[in-house]
Formats: sequence, structure tokens, C-alpha cells
Amino acid sequence: MKTLYLFNPENDMALACGDSYYMPPASARRMAADLSVLPAWYAAPGDAVLTDALLHGEQVKNLSPLLPAVEFVTGLSSSYTKISPWGWNPSLLHRLREAGITNQACLTDEEMKRIRELSGRQTAVHVLSAIRKKKWLHSASAVSEYDCVMEDFLTLPEGTDTNVPFVGESFLFHTENEVESFVRSHPSAVLKSPWSGSGRGIQYTSGEFTRPLKGWVQHVLHTQQAVVGEPFYDKVKDFAMEFFSNGKGEVRFIGYSLFETDKRGIYKENLLATDDDILGKLSAYVPASVFRLLCRRLTIELAHTIGEYEGYLGVDMMICRTPLAKTGYAIHPCVEINLRMNMGVVARMVYDRYVCDRVQGRYIIEYYTSPGEAEQADRSLRLQHPLLIEEGRIKSGYLSLTPIGQQTAYQAYILMEAPDNSHRLPK
Repeated sequence: MKTLYLFNPENDMALACGDSYYMPPASARRMAADLSVLPAWYAAPGDAVLTDALLHGEQVKNLSPLLPAVEFVTGLSSSYTKISPWGWNPSLLHRLREAGITNQACLTDEEMKRIRELSGRQTAVHVLSAIRKKKWLHSASAVSEYDCVMEDFLTLPEGTDTNVPFVGESFLFHTENEVESFVRSHPSAVLKSPWSGSGRGIQYTSGEFTRPLKGWVQHVLHTQQAVVGEPFYDKVKDFAMEFFSNGKGEVRFIGYSLFETDKRGIYKENLLATDDDILGKLSAYVPASVFRLLCRRLTIELAHTIGEYEGYLGVDMMICRTPLAKTGYAIHPCVEINLRMNMGVVARMVYDRYVCDRVQGRYIIEYYTSPGEAEQADRSLRLQHPLLIEEGRIKSGYLSLTPIGQQTAYQAYILMEAPDNSHRLPK
């Protein structure tokens, strides 16, 4: 049973469009081409990876001896029994069917419709509400560690004078009046379209319902029938919990993701470290027992909400400053739900498969603006950070996960520090 993996980073934008004939912008097509080899690092030996036709065989072969023995193909065919894309959307489904892939490897129209519904931000609104309304029972260790004995600590309204370790509200609006009322009642807030690409479909507000904002709201309501509204929170850290759903109502936790984005909310990099080390960094703000409790609760809620979905998913969260919590910090437990493969999962799998235990580093997606820039950066990083492999795993150094050429605009690479240099890594 051979699986075909493919990288389609335009997935979120394609879902927002919802059209089978969606054409991604040039930047997304460039990223898809430059990073098309990326799935090879999490595929199984013997499986196939769809790569861009412009990539030369030698470029792929020279990446690393650690690269799994997968088959690289440049075209679609009906010979595959399973398709594993970055994410499912109507335009990908149309593309696969045009290539003759109509067997069990493809979704049905009903399955595709359901995945699109679940991929909207309204799912995160629902899950956040459900998590904060459900009664949680602390274990003895959690009670003693957090000095808190209440069952309903998630249900208390924000502003309550107690040691609440969670913050977060999110609302789904269907009329312009509802959105305007929300904006005017919050000095700082965020509006989001239900579907959008990374860093897009978001408006920050400051208590005024301006004419440009009104136009944006009217457009989103017309095209997507709803707008999501959230109070603005004082973010300190972005992180995520990553999961796998088997499509039969079972969801399992696969690891933590500590990541950074730019000012527009576009993904930049992940910390490469063990789950225990990541949890150790997060527990500087909120006790580790709270994260474990949240993970168990979230696993149950996700199984109930998206149990028919098969594949990886991530729940983006934040550490926020708040005067309500004993430590001065709290968790926003559900900012976004990415119902697809994501860079946090890739970082987790690359670390677990190819990196020496306890070593830390960074998984980075880099963008280059001019021809030859990627090649120059690659040469410099190879000289400054020579790769050291010990017993088949990376101990330190630089490794490009994707081929580099004269026209490369996007690159995925990892940069590992030896244990005695780990203090140089970002916190």
C-alpha cells in the first residue's frame, strides 16, 4: 500500500475560496515548488513524494544521507492507494480527480464539504467555549502544585479576582450590527474571517467601527456569512499542541510546538527540542500540571468535535500576561485549529526521527528575495555550522531539508547547537 505525499501550502487560501478551480498566487506556487521535497522527511521508506519538475535529481540526492528512501515523482497517477497532502481542499480534490485518482485515495464530495466546515475558525470558537464551560476535576498533584481546589476554574468570568490559569473568549457574529457592537465595546480586539491564509483575514480594532473596517466586515459577511471576534490579549509566547486523528473518533497527542511568527502572523520557525524541554520552558509561566490537564481535556473535546477527520492537526495557543493569575500569566487554550499538516508537526517529527536526544536547535522556513541569495546563505551556513552526525542522528550543525538552486526563494532547514552551546538558542 503506497502513499503519495504532497506539499500544498496554499491549502488555507484554497479553503477560503472554496472553488474547485482556485488558482493560488505566484508566491504560494513558488513555495510549493521550492519546498516540495519537505514531506520526504516525514514519509515512510518506500512511499512517494510529489516534487516540482524543475528540481534536479542531484539536488535531491545531495541533501543528506539521512533522507529516507522514498520515491520522488513529478506527476500524478491512479496507482496510489492513499494520498497524504498538506491539507485537503476542493481545488486539490479536483486536481486529483482530473489525474484519474478516484478510488479510496480521494475524499468524497461530502467528506470534503465536512472538512471545509471543520477547518473554519468557527470550530475553534466552539472548542474554546466547550473547554471553558466544561467542569474539570484536578488531580491531587495539580491541586497541590497550583494551590487551587475549584472544579470550575475555567468557567469563571474574566475579571474575577482569583488565580485563574486560563483566558480566552471568541464569538461568532452573523450581522454587521453584532460586529459593530462588539468592536465598540472593546478598546482592543481582533476580527477574523472564518477562512483565510496564514496572516490574512485578520483586522485589529481599537474601539472604532471605521468606514474601511465596515467595508471589510460587509465583504466577509457576504462571502463567508460570519465574522469571528476576539478580545485582544497581551501575548508573551506562541505555542501549540499537536494531535493525530484516526478518523474513527480517536485523537492522540503527539507533541508540543514552540514557534515564532512575524508581525503579520506568518510562520517563521520552531524550537527543536524534546517535549519535556519545551514543557519546561512553558512552565516558567504556568505550572506543567495545567498543560497536562489541558491536553487531556482537549483530546476528549477534539475527538467529539472533529473525530471523523483523519490526519494531523494543531491547536495554536498563547501564553498571555494577565493580573488574574497567581503567576501573572495564563494560557489561551485555543486560538486557532489547523486541521491539516503543519510546520509544528514537521518540526516534532524531524526532531524525534533525526536528532540526538537532549540537543536543541531551530527549524526555520527562510524566504530569499533575489536569485543566488539562497545559495550564498547555504554556503555560509555550511562553513559556520558544519554538520555532525553521531550514530545516525544529528548532534550539531546545519542541514537544509530542501534543495537549493539559483532561483530558490523558499528553504526549510534546521540548525542544531551542541549541548554546551544551547544557551545561544532563542528562549
